[in-house]
Amino acid sequence: MKSKIKYIQILRHLTQIASIFLLPGLYILAFNELKTIYTMSIKGNFNFINVFPNLIELTTVILATIFIGRFFCGWFCTFGAYNDLIHLISKKIFGVNFKVNPKLDAVLRYTKYLVLFSIVTISWNTGSTILRSSSPWDAFAQITDISSVLSNVAIGFMLLLVITIGAFYIERFFCKYLCPLGAVFTLISKVGFFKISKPKDKCGKCRLCTNNCSMGLPLYKVNSVCGGECINCFQCIEACPRKNTKANILGENINSSLASSVAVAAFVGVYALSNASSTILTDTGLASRSNISVATSKSVTSGNYKDGTYTGSGTGYRNGATEVSVTIQNGQISSIDTVSTQDTQRFYSGAEGTLFNEIISAQSANVDTVSGATYSSQGIISGVKDALTKAEIATTTNSADSSNSAVATDTPSSDTGTSDTTTANSTTTAPAVAPTPVAPVAQGQYKDGTYTGSGRGFRGGTTTLTLTIKSGKIANIQTVSSQDSSRFYNGAEGVMFNEVISAQSSSVDTVSGATYSSNGILSAVGAALAQAK
Repeated sequence: MKSKIKYIQILRHLTQIASIFLLPGLYILAFNELKTIYTMSIKGNFNFINVFPNLIELTTVILATIFIGRFFCGWFCTFGAYNDLIHLISKKIFGVNFKVNPKLDAVLRYTKYLVLFSIVTISWNTGSTILRSSSPWDAFAQITDISSVLSNVAIGFMLLLVITIGAFYIERFFCKYLCPLGAVFTLISKVGFFKISKPKDKCGKCRLCTNNCSMGLPLYKVNSVCGGECINCFQCIEACPRKNTKANILGENINSSLASSVAVAAFVGVYALSNASSTILTDTGLASRSNISVATSKSVTSGNYKDGTYTGSGTGYRNGATEVSVTIQNGQISSIDTVSTQDTQRFYSGAEGTLFNEIISAQSANVDTVSGATYSSQGIISGVKDALTKAEIATTTNSADSSNSAVATDTPSSDTGTSDTTTANSTTTAPAVAPTPVAPVAQGQYKDGTYTGSGRGFRGGTTTLTLTIKSGKIANIQTVSSQDSSRFYNGAEGVMFNEVISAQSSSVDTVSGATYSSNGILSAVGAALAQAK
């Protein structure tokens, strides 16, 4: 008998391959963003609008799972694709056809809830780093650097071996029994409007649907499956010789090829919409992807650090240099910003928002790394520690210039971190509205207090800053709001603040590649200083 071409499976595997190259960290990013929501919620400082730019992956996956079921698991998850590949090799090349006893299988499926509970209670609730080296995803994501994997995530590597061996014998081994994100999806996917319809009264006795189910569900016993353990791989639909198994939306059977195409398009569409919404929020100043400021822990005593903005450097993935600026206000960490990074962007983006949030919340750089982006996390943490070392009060106890102890001593180049962003903000392309020129205010004695000033930056966007004067000198600068383009403003902000504080003047150079954003900042600083003279 001639084998039927399984067009849906071809589409599914092509989608999985595309996801490996385009969205390799989607699984672990979504899981770590779930951690961000959980930890911020239990600490009472969750603000969805503010952190939304850092929750794009989770928002996309959760919305898709609620409405159309676990298509993410069956079509987009890189770790799921890895399990599929291992089992495909074992089945097609080695002829493995191992089946788990149904009663044992039913019990083992609860293990993933135990895994989720353990992670939440041991790591998320307490902030413990005991699980830091046990992530199989860390080992999987960085397996090409095997020596570093063995030295840094040895337990994770051993777990990856267990998962690989399990997938060799049992299809979707990790997804069935161990996946903590799958535990969440199993619960929330049951409310969706998509299901697999399979009326028992029209079935024969072949049980091909059950035998071909990736998740090993007893489909021959039911009339339909809506979410839960089903990952919508559609193998049951293509295996049914009677075409009795159908994709069903809101009670209507539809063509399975059309359903899968629409589901893929919907997922990509939601992801694109989430990214667009993030851009709008950051560009309008309502939220920021790279500069997250949350309510600091009340258990931290004010005065641990000197007020000011400090820059520190660290080394991340593949020795990529990362430079961050840390702003201290009232003796505590108030915000962290990326000045520049040579790290791999897909890993760095997965670590950046989560770590900034956790460091600010903990008021310490002693936080857990982001699973799947361990080396990028270490670069950020090292950079923050370097900056905090400069902010420690003890470092300037006997300084000859004690009146200027609040001024950051680390002054990066004004050309840092923006040369590769684009030339659209440089002098070669004029903005829609030119920045308001304000005469530089020279160094001098100012009245103590906090002053607010505004200036116009890229494309006429208004930038508003507050300037804090202590002992007659500039001690701190904070962004109140910015209508500037976030990708340019973020590149200029930390550098310019550092330069102004170090020079005690707005007579400093602009950041190359972010000239108009820099001018907006300098104009705002100049306006504030004019009030303080």
